[in-house]
Amino acid sequence: MKYAAFLLITLLVLAGCSGAKEELKTEAPPVAKKDTVVTPPPTERVYTYSERYAIPDATIDEATNVDDPLQAIRVIQLKEGKNSVLVISSFDTLAGQSLETWFGIELPSFAPGSYALADAANAEFYRFYLGEDRKRIDGESYEGKLTIEENSDGYVSGYIDATINGVTKSFDADSKPVRVTFTGSFRIQVVDLENTLMKTR
Repeated sequence: MKYAAFLLITLLVLAGCSGAKEELKTEAPPVAKKDTVVTPPPTERVYTYSERYAIPDATIDEATNVDDPLQAIRVIQLKEGKNSVLVISSFDTLAGQSLETWFGIELPSFAPGSYALADAANAEFYRFYLGEDRKRIDGESYEGKLTIEENSDGYVSGYIDATINGVTKSFDADSKPVRVTFTGSFRIQVVDLENTLMKTR
């Protein structure tokens, strides 16, 4: 009887011990979050010059060959030809004085590459001083180069680094030689010659 009681107590103790046994849950370590690298969109290029036009199948005409006086507003006159003409214009301020500049360059084509301005088929440069001291600079010879980076999607883009040897024109003073620079990037729209004409009503 004592043996049976001892056996019963032993079984109860063993049962209690097994019931109190803890079950350890193993969890995977937390995954470290990777820092998200945000790449900003590329900055849109800002061009120094974006006014006027690139004209295929054209040539620079003599400034005096203007039948319609309204066409003189174009400053650089054009006509049909076998080359291409790039005309860049800008409106700037220098020492508080307003300037209007027109630069026309005629080449066989505007395929990507670098071109010496001295080798251009033709070129014309005019700078107008629009303040009280009214005068004009006419280009006579050209140094430097024109770099065409791209000619696609209806635009010609690149960079110009030019030195213009010119002469001043004024009603109030004698003409004198002058050198001016014209530099900067450009993106100019390609248009047909017809679209450069000033329309009369």
